[in-house]
Amino acid sequence: MRQKIFTFALILLFWIILAGGITRDILIVGIVVSLLITSLFSDMLFRLSKRTVNWKSYPKKLLFFLLFIPIFFYEAFISALKVSRHVFELYPSFSPGIVKVKTSLTNVSALSLLANLITLTPGTLTLDFDRSERVFYIHWIDVKTREEAESRKHIIERFEKWLGVIYR
Repeated sequence: MRQKIFTFALILLFWIILAGGITRDILIVGIVVSLLITSLFSDMLFRLSKRTVNWKSYPKKLLFFLLFIPIFFYEAFISALKVSRHVFELYPSFSPGIVKVKTSLTNVSALSLLANLITLTPGTLTLDFDRSERVFYIHWIDVKTREEAESRKHIIERFEKWLGVIYR
């Protein structure tokens, strides 16, 4: 019951923050929506909450995540420069294609974040992930090589190292 009350209060608070103020109408709609979401989804939110959590590791993980953010922006900027160079070429010299890249990550959150980081980086788009082989299928605007190890080095290795540390 405490979990449902906590979920309700958190969703209502989020609703009020997004609404930008408290009026009677906003509060009524927020309460109704929060009750609906809580009744439908609170069991899914706390399904895995029975496991023990090592809270001491979170500050370290947060620090690594904060250090990783500028690295991602740097990589995205460099990729944007490479893609913009292709945009302004008189005769296109890029060779788009789909490559298969194997990852060593096992954590579902790390895999999801890696897929999003690949897609957010200009010139690459995550198309699919094969769970059995732990392989991403990625559309790459300028395929340098079809060899899986080399593609891994060019596309995901820089992100995978950091995510491996953060989600260890």
